[in-house]
Amino acid sequence: MNKYNVIEKTIIFYNQRNKVLANVNYTLIFCPKQGSRTTYTGVTDDKGQTKPVEISANGKLHILVQGHETIFSPKKLIKPVLADGTNVIEIQDSRLENNIKFITKEQFELQQEKSKKLRAELKELVKKNPKGNFFNLSKMPPAFNHGVQKLEESFDISYEEYKKKNTTIIKSRKYLKFKMYVLYRFVDSRGKGIPNMSYQVFGEGQSKPLVGFRPTPTDQKGYTKQADTHLKSQIKYQMGSTSKTSEWYEPITCVDKQDIRLVVFPTASANTNPDINNKASLGENQKPPIVINPSDNEVLVLPPALYAEFDRKTKILSDAIKEVHHSNSELTRAIQSRNLEQIKELEKRLNINQEKAIEKINGEFKQVADLKEVWIVETTGEKNQSASKYNLARRYLRVSDYKSYSQRRLNEEKEVKIKQENGQVAPPSLIKKEFDKLAKQLLTAKKSVGGDKAVYNLIGGLGGEIAEEYVSSSDITVSQEAQWMRMVAGSSAEGMISASSKGVKMKVSGDASAKWTLFEGVKEWRKFYPCESGWALELGNYDLGTIRFLIGAELSGFSGANLGIAGNLSVDISYQGTTQVLTAAVREPGQSMSNMLNRERKPMFQPAKGDLKEIAAAQESGKPQATAGINAFVGAQIQGVLKGGIEWFKPNIDKGGEGKFVTIAAATGGGGVSAGAGAQGQFQIIYDDGCFKIRAAAHLCWGVGAKGVATFTVGTEHILNYIGFIKLQLLQAGFRSLVYIAGQAFSLMAQALAVCIGDNHPLTESVEEIANVYNIWLNRLNKDQERLKTANHINSAKGREELIIAPPETKGILLYAVTHWGHSTAPIFDIHVSFSDLEVKFFPARKTAVINILKTCITTAEWQNTIQHIHPRAKKLNQSEFGKVEGDLIRFLNYGENPKYAEDIIRCINQGIDYAGTNINHWLKDYLKYRKGAKAVTGTSWNYMLVRNQDDQRFEQFKIQQGISRGFDEQTLMASNLEILAPFKQDEAESKVYHV
Repeated sequence: MNKYNVIEKTIIFYNQRNKVLANVNYTLIFCPKQGSRTTYTGVTDDKGQTKPVEISANGKLHILVQGHETIFSPKKLIKPVLADGTNVIEIQDSRLENNIKFITKEQFELQQEKSKKLRAELKELVKKNPKGNFFNLSKMPPAFNHGVQKLEESFDISYEEYKKKNTTIIKSRKYLKFKMYVLYRFVDSRGKGIPNMSYQVFGEGQSKPLVGFRPTPTDQKGYTKQADTHLKSQIKYQMGSTSKTSEWYEPITCVDKQDIRLVVFPTASANTNPDINNKASLGENQKPPIVINPSDNEVLVLPPALYAEFDRKTKILSDAIKEVHHSNSELTRAIQSRNLEQIKELEKRLNINQEKAIEKINGEFKQVADLKEVWIVETTGEKNQSASKYNLARRYLRVSDYKSYSQRRLNEEKEVKIKQENGQVAPPSLIKKEFDKLAKQLLTAKKSVGGDKAVYNLIGGLGGEIAEEYVSSSDITVSQEAQWMRMVAGSSAEGMISASSKGVKMKVSGDASAKWTLFEGVKEWRKFYPCESGWALELGNYDLGTIRFLIGAELSGFSGANLGIAGNLSVDISYQGTTQVLTAAVREPGQSMSNMLNRERKPMFQPAKGDLKEIAAAQESGKPQATAGINAFVGAQIQGVLKGGIEWFKPNIDKGGEGKFVTIAAATGGGGVSAGAGAQGQFQIIYDDGCFKIRAAAHLCWGVGAKGVATFTVGTEHILNYIGFIKLQLLQAGFRSLVYIAGQAFSLMAQALAVCIGDNHPLTESVEEIANVYNIWLNRLNKDQERLKTANHINSAKGREELIIAPPETKGILLYAVTHWGHSTAPIFDIHVSFSDLEVKFFPARKTAVINILKTCITTAEWQNTIQHIHPRAKKLNQSEFGKVEGDLIRFLNYGENPKYAEDIIRCINQGIDYAGTNINHWLKDYLKYRKGAKAVTGTSWNYMLVRNQDDQRFEQFKIQQGISRGFDEQTLMASNLEILAPFKQDEAESKVYHV
C-alpha cells in the first residue's frame, strides 16, 4: 500500500551577518494548486526558526513578517526585504503528487466493512470443518489467512491513526537572508536636518566607499542615501578644513527597529579649523580694526568707532553681491533635488537679489577708477587666546572713502610691502618681516596711538598667515580690472568659478569660504546647466540618455564681469562675426525652470520639439530686452564670449555602469542657424564647414529666458564619445529615425567610422579629411587584397572595439566590403589549409569579420538595420532586397561547402523554424546563434551601452531587462566626475589673460 508523504517545512530567518533573527512575528500562507489556502502565524524562536509547517500538496508558501517596507515606513505585515531570493517558496515534489494514490477515508471504511465480512465467513467455515481435512493433518482448527488477518488488524483502527502510521515525514529547511542597510542624517542640536552636507559612507575594512564614489550632498532634509551593506559602517564628512568620521554603526534589517544614525552638529559660528567636540572654544567672531590694501602696500589701523562705520558700509555691498551667487547656488541644488516649489521661489529671489546688487553697485561706482579693494581680518575663538585663527575677507569701497579712512588711521607708518616694484608678489619671508616691523612700530607708539596690545600682536601674526596664503597661490593680480572682477564675482561664489586651468572640484555651498585666494588664475565664469546631473533627453517615450552643459563666459577684460551674466538669470546669445557673445538681459515674468521637469521631476527636454529658425527669428524681430548691466564702464561693451561644452554621461563598460561625463562638443565660433539644413527641433546635430556641430536653443544651455542659439563643435578629441552618444540614442529609440540629426551629418559619421575601422585610420583625424578619403577607399575595395585588409582591420582589437559604437550604416558598409569580390581568384588571397584534417577553408578572415560585425548587433532592430544597409554607401534596402541580401550573406559564409546547407538554412529562416542540421561550418553556426540572440531582444534596456556584443556575459541580463525603463538617475549618481568642472580650452592666440 502506498505511503502518505508530508514535507515538514521550517523557515530560518537570518541577516547578512549570518546572525539569526529571533522574536520575529511571521505569517505563513500556503496556497495549494487545488483547494483552499491555509494560514499559520507565530514568532521565531531563539534560533530564528518558525514552527514546522506540514505540507502534503504541491503549491506555494508565502512568507510575511511584521516589519518595515522602508526605513521610514510604519511597522506592519509586509513581504520581507531580502538580500537575495524571494519570499515565496515553490513546493514541487513528485512524492507529494503520489499522495493522490493514498487510500481515502471512504475507501478505508469500505475496506473495514469488507474485512469484517470476510472474518465472519471464515469463522463460519471453521465451525463447519472442526477437525480439518487432507491439508490439516494436525487436526487443529485452521488459522485465519495471514493476509486477511493483517488486513483486519490494519483496519481495526481509525482512519486518522492508519494515515499517521503510514505517513513519511520529509524534513525540509528554508533559509531567508534578510537585507541589511543603514541610513544617516545630519542634524543640528535642535534636530533639524542639515541639507547639502558632503559625505561618504565607508564599510569596515573597505577602502572604497559604499556610498559616494565622490563626496555626495545630503538631501534637503539632511538625509544621506541608504547604504545597502552587511558591514559595520561609518560616515566621513568635512567640517571646514577638518575631515570627520562618525563611530562605527551596525546595519539593520526590515524587522529591526528602524534607527536612523544621526550626525549631530552643535550650533556654533564657523572658523578656519572648527572642532565640533569643543563648543566652549568657539567664541563670537571678532574683527580687529585693521584694513589691508594690497594694491598700494598699505595697512590701516582704525579707531573702533570708525572701523565699525567702515565695516557696516562695505558689508552692505558685499552681502548684496554674495546673495546673488548664493541664490544661484541654491537654485542649482533645488533643480538637482527636484524641488518644484523651491525652484519657483528661488528664481524669484534670484531676480530680486540681482536687482538689488546692481542697484547698489551702480549707486556706488560711476567708473572703474572709483573702486578700491581691501582685505579685512576676522578672528575666531576666545579672547586673549594664545593662538588666534584668522579669516581674510575682501571688501570694496570708493577710492574717496578709502582716502578718508586713511587720513583718520591710528598708525603713522602704513606701508607694508606685499607687492614689489616690478608688480610681482613679494616673497613670503619678506611679507612676514614687513608685518612684524609694522607691529613693533605700533607697539612703540602705543601711548600716542592708543589701542589694545592684542591688536598689534595680531598684526605681527598676520604676516605669517598672509605669507602662507601666498605660498599656495599663484600670480595674484591687484590691478583695478582684477579688483573689479573679484567684486562682481563675489567672494562667496567659488562654486560657480574654476580656480585652476585644470578644473576645480565644485563646492556644495555657494558660501563655503571667504579666503581671498579663491579666484587666482580665473578668466572665465563656468557652471553646469541645468545642474550637475544634467538633462534627460526624451523622444516620445524613449529615454535617449543624459547630457549636461558646462557653460560659462570668458571675461573680456573687466567689462565681461557683469553680474547679469554671472548671476545667470537670462542672456542674449548673438554673433559678432563668428564669435558667440553673451549680453545680460532681464528674465521675462512667468518663465520658470519648473516647467521643464519630467514626471520624476528631473530636468528634461525633447530635442525634436521646437524650431531653431523660429527661435532665432523671434530674437531678431522681438523687442530689445532691458539690459541687466552695470553702468560703471562708460562706452564699454557689457558682454562676454560664450565658452563651454556639452558633456554626455557615458557608462563604463568595465565597471558595470559606473561611468563619467565626457565632452562631446565645445563652444566655438561660426555657424548660424541657416547652416547644416535638414535637422529639426530645438537641439540639432549637423555637419557644417567640415565639422560635426550641435546647435541648442539658448534656454537649454544657459537658463530659462535666455534668447538665441548656441553652437558647439565636435573636435577631433571628442569624436569617439560623440559617436558613442549617437549610438546610445539609436539603441534607445529602437533605431528609429532621429529627426533632429541632419541626414548629411549622420551619413558622414557612418562613412567616416567605416573608413576608420576598415582602413585603420585614427578617429582623431579631421572629419573633413576622412570624408575625402572615403571615395578613395571605396575605389580601392575593387581589389580583393584591399577587401582582405579591411577584414583584418575589422578583426583587430582596435576594430572590434570601435564596432561597439558603430551604427548599422557603418556595419552595413563594412559587410559589403568583406562579402563581395571582383575576380574568381579572390579566394586564393584568403585561404586556410589544414593538412592534418585534409581540409581547406575559403575566406576565413572575411567570414570571421562578418561574424565580428554581426555579434555586436544586440537587438532585433539593430540586426535588421545592419542587414538593410549592406551597400557601399549604406543605402537602405527595401523589404524584397533585404531577403536577397541576407540569402547572399548566408551563401557567402557557406562558400566552399555543400550548397545544400545554405539552401536548407534559408528555407528554415523563411518558414520561421530553427535549423537542426549539424554539418555546417562554425561561421554559419555563429550566424544562426547571433541572429537568434538578437531576435530575443525586441525592446530597449537600461543596459544599452554596457554590453559589448552577444558574447558578453551581460548579454543574458540585457535580454531579461529589455523593456524596463529605469532612466538614468542611478547611473548618473555614480558618475565619477559628477562635481568636476573641466577646464575650457584656452585660445592660444590670446595675448592677455587676467589672473584675479
